[in-house]
Amino acid sequence: MSAGITRVHGTAIVPSQRPSTISFFTATFPSMDIHTSEVGVVNGVFDQVFRVAANSFATVAMIGTPAYAASNTTIRFALEDTGTVSDTGQPAPSGLGLGSSEGNSYGTTALALQAAIRGLGNSVGPNGVDLTSVTVAGFTL
Repeated sequence: MSAGITRVHGTAIVPSQRPSTISFFTATFPSMDIHTSEVGVVNGVFDQVFRVAANSFATVAMIGTPAYAASNTTIRFALEDTGTVSDTGQPAPSGLGLGSSEGNSYGTTALALQAAIRGLGNSVGPNGVDLTSVTVAGFTL
């Protein structure tokens, strides 16, 4: 839930009462050793990936440390899925529960995130990183 009630020009601004959940994801950058070279790069890969996640889907709640293993860089992160009706499992009109994004409908939010990240293209950031083969999968703690 959102923070407490505030006032703007004498009018009460009530926080959203939409249910929220936290969903966890792993983004895998295949055949890429970018776990150190892209950290902290302004407008770099991680910067752009998390801007896409925040702007298209929900609030980015947590971002893990990028790791490199088996020729892949992975990073785990969490989104606050405001708008997903968690008690019934049915999505709210926002479409977050089904991963709907920009007029498209995906089977899961992970697939919608994956499509959005891949849509950034094959020359992202100052280092020109190809994101067209990135995969995103959900995971539970």
